[in-house]
Amino acid sequence: MEQIYLQQAEHSTGDLERDSLLNIARGFGYAARQIERRSLISKAVMIVALAVLVLFSVLYIP
Repeated sequence: MEQIYLQQAEHSTGDLERDSLLNIARGFGYAARQIERRSLISKAVMIVALAVLVLFSVLYIP
């Protein structure tokens, strides 16, 4: 979506329209980065939880 709005802004003739399209594109870019960051954090938490479970089972279960 970000790329679509950036392309539309390139072909826009009015300054207000161009600025609005660029702001929308920036919003999509920001949202995409936040989603990616949260996904990476979730994956890291899952890996740590799995590692803790494995260590617990190896060290404490006879």
